[in-house]
Amino acid sequence: MPTQLDFKVTGEETIHCASCEQRIDTALHRLPGVQNVQASSRTQGIKVTIDPDQVKPEDVRARLEKMGYEVQQA
Repeated sequence: MPTQLDFKVTGEETIHCASCEQRIDTALHRLPGVQNVQASSRTQGIKVTIDPDQVKPEDVRARLEKMGYEVQQA
């Protein structure tokens, strides 16, 4: 059953534009089990739908942090 994760970018590095949104989408879709990604430069929010049998929320968070984004799960 799909699970939705909600993250908020809280650090110095923020989502600036549509290119940043696309970069996040592409990077997260490379993780197995990621079904949908919605990143917003307006709200600094990232919504990710995952299959928890294939990927853990910690893996998604780690990928975002590897990209330079400090995030908190809402």
